[in-house]
Amino acid sequence: MAEPSTTGIVVAGAIGAGLMINGEAAIGALCGGVVYFVANAELSILSRVTLSLVSVIVGYMFAPVVSGMTVFGVGPIDLPGPAAFIASSGVITAALAAIKAKRASVATKGETDG
Repeated sequence: MAEPSTTGIVVAGAIGAGLMINGEAAIGALCGGVVYFVANAELSILSRVTLSLVSVIVGYMFAPVVSGMTVFGVGPIDLPGPAAFIASSGVITAALAAIKAKRASVATKGETDG
């Protein structure tokens, strides 16, 4: 039996070929979602699956944006696979960091008010 990540890559490639979507970006986004899934073992399995799925979808959608960006004089990344990987692995991490920072500021404000 194949590993789940191998099966996912094959499925992403098949979907990309069948629907005429960018297969490189789909595989890059899937790899970013898998990295997120593996790296966050402290979360529940349902949370990891859900956030990984969101990561793959948003990573694929943001691949064109990331491929055209220049950050600190580096770029643009002209390949859709690495651009989708960067977008996929970064978007959920940044969103969760912002949510945690907001929760911390609300908790701190509540302590100073009361």
